Amino acid sequence: MSRAHSVLVVDDEATVRDLYVDALREAGHVVETAVNGEAALERLRHGRVPCVVLSDVRMPRMDGWDLAREVARDPGLSSIPVVVVTGDRILSYTSPAREKPYSPVELDAMIDRACRLHRAAT
Repeated sequence: MSRAHSVLVVDDEATVRDLYVDALREAGHVVETAVNGEAALERLRHGRVPCVVLSDVRMPRMDGWDLAREVARDPGLSSIPVVVVTGDRILSYTSPAREKPYSPVELDAMIDRACRLHRAAT
């Protein structure tokens, strides 16, 4: 890893959130979490702004697609990349969502790449 990044992990399954948090913190990143898109949007609008959001596709209240659209519509947040991930292999082949889980090395590389894009856009 070339540098530490701030990441917001959004997933309604606590075990999945914990796996991502552990792997990302082990890689040196600062990680916050949210249980769904609504909670993530609230955190983004009123808390620390991360350099990337890692969000599950399927969640109650507001899914990953809706979260990504809301972030893109908000002028104060629109430069933040939202990486949408799914456990559904078919969906990962037929949509922009990436397949999960990732190895810690792949996860770190994905976060680093997204954060570099965010920094270049701001």
